[in-house]
Amino acid sequence: MKIFELKREHTAALDAAQSVIQSAESADRQLTAQEQSLFDAHMAEAQRIGAKLQAAESVNTLHAMVQRDGVGILLGGDPAMAPSAGFAQPQANIVRYAEARTPEYSAALHQFLKSGGKAHDGTLTAGADGQGGYYFPGSEAYTRQLQPNGRFAATYEGIEGGSGSSGGYAVSVPTDPNIVPLALPDLGIFNASTVIPTASDLKVPIQASFGTSALKSESTGTIGTFGGTDPALTQVALTSYMIGALRLASWELLQDVSTFQSFVIDDLLKGQRILEGQLLATGTGTGQPQGPFGNTGTGVGTAYALTGSSSDATVLLDSLFDVTASLKGSYQANASWIMSRATGLAIRRAQMQTNLFVPVSTVDADGTERILGRPVFYDVNSPSLPTSTTTGVTPILFGDVKAANLIGVRGGGGISVKILDQPWAAQGQLGILAYRRIDSRVRLTEAVQAIKFSHS
Repeated sequence: MKIFELKREHTAALDAAQSVIQSAESADRQLTAQEQSLFDAHMAEAQRIGAKLQAAESVNTLHAMVQRDGVGILLGGDPAMAPSAGFAQPQANIVRYAEARTPEYSAALHQFLKSGGKAHDGTLTAGADGQGGYYFPGSEAYTRQLQPNGRFAATYEGIEGGSGSSGGYAVSVPTDPNIVPLALPDLGIFNASTVIPTASDLKVPIQASFGTSALKSESTGTIGTFGGTDPALTQVALTSYMIGALRLASWELLQDVSTFQSFVIDDLLKGQRILEGQLLATGTGTGQPQGPFGNTGTGVGTAYALTGSSSDATVLLDSLFDVTASLKGSYQANASWIMSRATGLAIRRAQMQTNLFVPVSTVDADGTERILGRPVFYDVNSPSLPTSTTTGVTPILFGDVKAANLIGVRGGGGISVKILDQPWAAQGQLGILAYRRIDSRVRLTEAVQAIKFSHS
């Protein structure tokens, strides 16, 4: 199964689990036994799909991305700054038969039938039945045959399925020209971090340790000298790594499907952001961007033990309170949480199980989710809470992510798109290339603290 299909199923399972929680929260009560069982089933399914997704993504590295050189037209544009064009939701234009009784409509329908469905006059919208067919002037019948099982079929298929004796289409069944796109997964780290444009490699100096002071003897009878040590400095280098992909499409396809080029470009931009999101979250920093997971402060240091029992709810909530105390006061005002949506649901569930008087997880009127009053950024690349024997899993980060994590985008904030019409012209193909040079570094580890869990 493809990665995007796994992501879609994973999101569906989490949404189903969230609906169970929301149903109980709206009634201000705890989960019933039946709801608890249903919630557990959805979360188990999400965990199963998550494991398969992690395995599939583990082989999706930079080396798997196709990169080729070429010269074309630079379109530019930042998908994060503006909505994608060309994906308006199709709407059915359902009208009564009488509205299609016009000479213009009759002529347009005749031309449509005569051309085998290739002539699409705008007048036909007046007689669209809303299900891909058209009304015949002077008749209540659709232009398609209704089979006994409820399916519509062209004449060549025959009433029983199979090939009929009529020898061809009576009326072609149109297909909506707009391809319904998949939604992007949660990619919260990019939004939570500081993002800057770069023109070259950038070295960022950082204070590694404080200078120290020391007591000085009073100079009454002897000479006392001031002591202390100097502060230590270090630096991180923000460079760039090329990430991109190439898609080839035939001229015939692009000509026959007018929206296909915009669909391919939108898909390229989303694929770009998905891979970038993986690297910006968990990248090692060696030959690729560095992600905050595994490169921040250690919080309380000791992993919280989960056992699979009802006490896990208390342990989970205790870890949230504890980590806030491990973050220095200077970072508290701009602190936020980073976690997966599944972990956020687990926290809300734990809140209900412990029946706290003061809620830990809340939602603002505008839909902003908060934990202990601080906003939550969901990122699909955050590790999941452990559900089997494991050690050292870090699924939650808390702190001032903007102060800690620096993302540099070479040449500006947009993903570049080039149309390559020459390299594959002899094969009748058009190349569409998307790329961006990007890097990420954790410049201040103390500004973000991690929560670690183990499961026995």
